[in-house]
Amino acid sequence: MSDFDTLCKQLESMDPETFRDLFNELSVKVTSQMVDLAGKDGLSAYLNFILASVAADGHMTEEEFQLLKPIFDSLAEKDLTYEEGVAVFNALGLDQPESFQKVVDTMVDVLGLVSDELKDDIVMLCLLVCAIDGEVSDKEKAWIKQLIDPLVICVPALEVIDGFLTEAGSFTLATTCRDQPRMRVLGLKIRLDGNLYFAVGTFKDVYKQLQANPKCEILATVGTDFLRWDGKAMFVEDVRLMPIVENMMPDIAKTYAQNGWEFGFFTLVDGTAEIVNVSGQKKKLF
Repeated sequence: MSDFDTLCKQLESMDPETFRDLFNELSVKVTSQMVDLAGKDGLSAYLNFILASVAADGHMTEEEFQLLKPIFDSLAEKDLTYEEGVAVFNALGLDQPESFQKVVDTMVDVLGLVSDELKDDIVMLCLLVCAIDGEVSDKEKAWIKQLIDPLVICVPALEVIDGFLTEAGSFTLATTCRDQPRMRVLGLKIRLDGNLYFAVGTFKDVYKQLQANPKCEILATVGTDFLRWDGKAMFVEDVRLMPIVENMMPDIAKTYAQNGWEFGFFTLVDGTAEIVNVSGQKKKLF
């Protein structure tokens, strides 16, 4: 898997709040710098980059519309529905990507005039628009590659892991019982304060195994990609975690309460993580 494809996967699996924060931050930064450089023409160039990113595959998804709704509302001078936004999209000819080749050429020229940092920010903004619906299509990848060579950004490793586990849906936790490997399938994970937490019943063998030997490993698969994360289980006591479980898994939380059972919450420390595909290519996260 290339660095560019890895970047696309990272953005596709990024949680919505982080995604929007990054998009808004870059939008403000890019708009401000483009206006400083070229005034109203700079703002027009920014809008062209954004709209052409939506038009890269000739289709505007509802997620793309919601992300860019303020722009479309401004163009129409009213509060638009998704269906009305699509009508504006089509009326602008954005459903015919081939008609935007001259716009692409102009954008490449613009990129040649700005700093490397601003160039990276612009291309990342365009890529975020393409990734908002959870998939950067081949046409969208081709569109981004017309602008600039593939980028690599520093997405926090736990952000990548969290997104991968979310897409996988379930994952395997491996422990040891004396000298015998043990594995079980889990699905509960909690993102809190920049950490990832997992939970097991304190009455279960897995809890006893982790107490006796905290070394463990998590394995998850998405398509032909594998995530391996090893380390030591560090159990924590945080009163905020159980209410999250009650909200995420009310039936299981109720069963635990009725039986007087408790969860042991833990995270992994002092380990390594990597994403590997079936061809043997590896992307080390830490």
